[in-house]
Amino acid sequence: MKHLTPILIASVLYACSTSSAGDASESEAAETARLSYVEPTTTQVGTVTAQKSSFELELVSNGRLEAQRKAVVPFRVQEQINAVHVAEGEQVSVGQVLGSVDPFTYQKRLDDAQNRYLQAVIDLEDRLLGYGHQLSDSSKIPDNIMKMARIRSGYNGAVIAVEEAKRNLEQTTIKAPVSGVVTNLEARVYNPSGAFQKFCDILDLNTMHLVFHLLETELSGIKTGQTVELTPFALPGEAFRGIVTSINPAVDERGMVRITATVPNPGHRLMDGMNARVLLKNSVPDCLIIPKEAVLYRQNRQVVFIYENGKAIWKYVETSHENSTHVTITDGLEEGMEVIVENNLNLAHESNVTRR
Repeated sequence: MKHLTPILIASVLYACSTSSAGDASESEAAETARLSYVEPTTTQVGTVTAQKSSFELELVSNGRLEAQRKAVVPFRVQEQINAVHVAEGEQVSVGQVLGSVDPFTYQKRLDDAQNRYLQAVIDLEDRLLGYGHQLSDSSKIPDNIMKMARIRSGYNGAVIAVEEAKRNLEQTTIKAPVSGVVTNLEARVYNPSGAFQKFCDILDLNTMHLVFHLLETELSGIKTGQTVELTPFALPGEAFRGIVTSINPAVDERGMVRITATVPNPGHRLMDGMNARVLLKNSVPDCLIIPKEAVLYRQNRQVVFIYENGKAIWKYVETSHENSTHVTITDGLEEGMEVIVENNLNLAHESNVTRR
């Protein structure tokens, strides 16, 4: 008994080595499990409360600005241009002299017409004397005799010729028909007026017309007197407001209807011919409203995550109206729920979240 046989010693050594290997394997497995364990992540999110209020329904279009009053200043008589007193962009008042053409020809025509008039007066007196009347007693002359004497003496034609000659002479001085800004100035000194289609245009830029089009199916959302907001493409970041003044009662071949709005233009920032983005708003009462950022698409359906006790809860929803920033919810949410609007793209149902 004092000495162990070789077989017994070998058995004992094997058992010991097997026990040591088992302990090492269990220790390695525990360490691997510890290293592979990942604490559940918590996402910081932003939330808003779903609330009921009036929803601003928006109609968006593109429009063109026009001066409310635009006057074309023509050359009413043809002669060489003597003077141009204005420049493009200059503000002028009604009746202000803009330029002139050579008046010599028209002054001569007026002088000739006045001479013919004097001759006609003499002829008229002679014919009246032949009927036993004097021109100085015209009130006593029968109407039929006076009418016949005027025609035969050429008096009526002479009066008309003098009036026409006076008018043509006055037209050699070109005046502003309205107050406004000079634009499209064509006239050039020492050139014949017939070489140009017009002298210039004058635009009244104090008030502008905004002309835009809407689909006939959108007409229910617009009426005269409604406020319209416009942002000119040439003035990014600047917004102007106007009032719808007319709705054309005809639909064109594209299914569009022309709308006109009046827009005040202090400082003349808006210019004739400018293009602008047009926005019309129409209130829809008693709607449940949330930001558009809250609505996601999962499994081909609209989804909103709400915040509940540190969890993001997945809710299927149905939407109705929408504008550039918000949507209305018709099913799936209740007023007062906290809707997640930030960092919601990678959330899953019951993800751990914390509010900012």
